[in-house]
Amino acid sequence: MRFEVIKTIYKAALADPKVVFLTGDLGHAHLDDFRKNLPDQYYNVGIAEQNMIGIAAGLALSGHRVFAYSIAPFVTLRCLEQIKVDVCYQNVGVVIIGVAAGYAYSTCGCTHHAIEDIAAMKALPNMKVYSPANSLEARLITEYLIRAPHPAYLRIGKGGEPKAEKEYSLEIGKGLVVKPGKDIVIFATGTIVNEAVVASSILEQHGVSAEVINIHTIKPLDKELIEDRARTKDAVFVLEEHNILGGLGESMARIICESDGSKKPIFRCLGVPDEYNHRAGSHQYMLGCYGLNGESVARQILELYQKT
Repeated sequence: MRFEVIKTIYKAALADPKVVFLTGDLGHAHLDDFRKNLPDQYYNVGIAEQNMIGIAAGLALSGHRVFAYSIAPFVTLRCLEQIKVDVCYQNVGVVIIGVAAGYAYSTCGCTHHAIEDIAAMKALPNMKVYSPANSLEARLITEYLIRAPHPAYLRIGKGGEPKAEKEYSLEIGKGLVVKPGKDIVIFATGTIVNEAVVASSILEQHGVSAEVINIHTIKPLDKELIEDRARTKDAVFVLEEHNILGGLGESMARIICESDGSKKPIFRCLGVPDEYNHRAGSHQYMLGCYGLNGESVARQILELYQKT
């Protein structure tokens, strides 16, 4: 996913000298072309994320379209004040790219886990938040952000995510139905959308038809779609690789509670509880610790849904 994002920005930078890429000392082969061929549009600022955001804001105020790239918790929480004051308050066109969302850096511990970043970013006025499920969506959203001059947070995976089986389009700000279903709906965001699809297939074996909707745009949310499913489905579940406090689920719960419909469905957010994880292992192991893999999600939904 991250390589697709970088390639898309590099292609745009070749055509437009106003496109600039900043990195917080992350280097790999896919950045070599940027460094060698576009040295005036590529800056490695070192492990200095606060400074990187200040530079990015200055470049944006000078008419550039700026992409600031680093590991998700470093490029959001470490420099939150600079994002608030330099980028969002001035409403300048800086795209903050957070790589390795959730527990993607599963063996690196709390410092590298990104389970609070959505909450922090969506609380900032003028900031838009995007969370693609695969490399295709990452490319499509990046292509949009190259043209859209607003502050943005692009939350992406580390790499190795399942690829889209075929090309498709998406509409910014609108949820995408990944799998149809008539009984309940599972909203999911980011790379964990695939686990929601797995859960839906398991639920089918137990007689529960579960729709899966991919929320690739977290802010602004697709309010109309959420209200519609709250009226027409027996239950609404939200799956996210993020703290249940301040994430997608809380935003959706507010929309449902404030809606005019008299019917209120069963609602449950399946995410990371409000605690730090002191374990380490593979990404799948970390998801399993909190019941966020497909099998565990299906089991939790069955336990709740079949009680009604």
